Amino acid sequence: MVKTELRGSTGRSSARQWVLFALWVIPMALAWDAQALAGPSASGSRRGPVFLDYEAERQTLLVLCQKSGTVLRLALDGRMVREAAVGARPFALARHPDGQRLYVSCRQAGTVVELDAASLEARRTFTLGGDPTGVAVSPDGRWLYTGVHSLDAVVVHDLQAGREVKRLLAGNGPEYCRTTPDGALLYFTNLLSNTTDYGAPSELEITVISHARQKVVERIVLHGANAGRVVDFASDGSMALVAVTRPKNLVPLLQVARGWAVTNGFAVLLPGSGKPAAQLLVDLPNRFYADPYGLVVTPDDRKAYLTASGADMVIVLDLPRAREVASRVAAGELPGHENHLGLSRSYVTARIPVGANPMGLACSSDGRLVFVANRLEDSISVIDTSAEAVVGTMVLTGPPPTALDRGERLFHNAAMTFQGQFTCATCHPDDGFDALQYDLEPDGIGANIVDNRNLRGLEGTAPFKWNGTNPDLASQCGTRVAKWIFRSGGPSATEVVHLTEYVRSIQPVANPYRPSDGRPTPAQQRGKLVFERSARNDGAPIPQSARCATCHAGPKLTDGRRTDVGTKAGSDSDSLFDNAHLINVFESGPYLHDGRARTLEEIWTMFNADDKHGVSSDWTKKQLNDLIEYLKTL
Repeated sequence: MVKTELRGSTGRSSARQWVLFALWVIPMALAWDAQALAGPSASGSRRGPVFLDYEAERQTLLVLCQKSGTVLRLALDGRMVREAAVGARPFALARHPDGQRLYVSCRQAGTVVELDAASLEARRTFTLGGDPTGVAVSPDGRWLYTGVHSLDAVVVHDLQAGREVKRLLAGNGPEYCRTTPDGALLYFTNLLSNTTDYGAPSELEITVISHARQKVVERIVLHGANAGRVVDFASDGSMALVAVTRPKNLVPLLQVARGWAVTNGFAVLLPGSGKPAAQLLVDLPNRFYADPYGLVVTPDDRKAYLTASGADMVIVLDLPRAREVASRVAAGELPGHENHLGLSRSYVTARIPVGANPMGLACSSDGRLVFVANRLEDSISVIDTSAEAVVGTMVLTGPPPTALDRGERLFHNAAMTFQGQFTCATCHPDDGFDALQYDLEPDGIGANIVDNRNLRGLEGTAPFKWNGTNPDLASQCGTRVAKWIFRSGGPSATEVVHLTEYVRSIQPVANPYRPSDGRPTPAQQRGKLVFERSARNDGAPIPQSARCATCHAGPKLTDGRRTDVGTKAGSDSDSLFDNAHLINVFESGPYLHDGRARTLEEIWTMFNADDKHGVSSDWTKKQLNDLIEYLKTL
């Protein structure tokens, strides 16, 4: 069932709020239709709303629920119309131009499900492998585009033939997408920076695809940005906004205590103008709004709404002012604009508190209401765009929060960090990692640079840190984090227990390189022999300590020890590094303790001259290729 409430808010028009309370909140208290009891929610499980779509013709709201694996249809008075199972961890939704079909990507299931738009019943399923993300249908209804994060690709399906026809190379981890208002182009954001030269700033790509040609026609690079999320356009297509963060990973994290370690905001693109993109912050000099995620432009192009998912806020942007600032940036009038913490006063008109971990947004067709999916509160906030305040909340009831739930909230909330600069999820988006390198410790500028590590499948891989000095996750997530990273009081002892329980629960994503039938390819079989070999090509024995399978043994492919593999840099204080686990190593690049190897190949072709990281000097090119094919399946 569902219940509603009127949250306290700081809106400008209390009389209007009470009128809307009578129109919205009282009807929301009506009992659900019997269909509300169908599906996983009937057992009291959490739903985790993550993506919203406003159905103007039905006056309803579609809600993708990540935790229950369902799609909900809610009437605007709060009544449940229908709930249907779609697959594990639904991520995004697209409409077919005929209005009869919907497409839902399910990230953990590795599928896109075609639904009947009226009944929400599944019509057919496209299996992609990997973890599908953003999804779109071409304006002519012929082509289905799906991002697959783990493949760095956009997969194109012919909907008439029901088959895959091509894969387009995207950036690093395609995320969300949106078609331009004229129907010509598809803009795909990417979650992670493209791989850059060692020590260079991040470079986030926006991949632009032609619908007519099914071809990438432009790669827009946002210098210094990362974590690209939702993109949306002004109605005439002259401006696009993209939610992004700006990590300052090239400076020591001593900077946290001074502010400005991670900043948050959005990019303004001016398609067709030939002008560079502007990156504008929503932070203040002493207050930050972590993890920008959802974004929606109102139909009149006067405002945009941006969720700060780590701050439990929705940021209201004045679009004409943002456009004016972007034009000044293009004219060279605002050098350093992308790091200007005072500039947000020019275009941010309100910051609205909402529920825990707000993500997806949807706007009513008249622009009067904005809906906010609060993923970790199982609720949907309703914002009146005139009052700029929450006027009602649809609460998707579930069981009381468990320790695991509380740990997940801590992981995604910036309240523990100094001035709310970032969350655990900032550096570990989607429970993974940001593919960046950091100077974490106060041991001198530029000393002991470390590559950020993937949290997926981390349970059972102790010890932690690249130098292996933390014996358990409590050590990793407790006092150390508070002192050297958060620069705050940090989590309490109970909160550390909850936080570590959540981190231990994080599972690997589906591996697209692992054979679905369990039968490895010939190259993968040969690569396994290279990995397990005990003798060189000339027959000379390889010492036990120099064999791949010695250090990378057991169910998690690590022996939990530290080894000198010859990668100590001049700035490192130690030559012994943790033997990293190899679960889903395909997605963990860049590689080595400091991220200097951009690819798996470079580990041996550039950084193993003395055969200390396994005996590789006698490999043929084919053996190296085969080994890589095998490693990607682990």
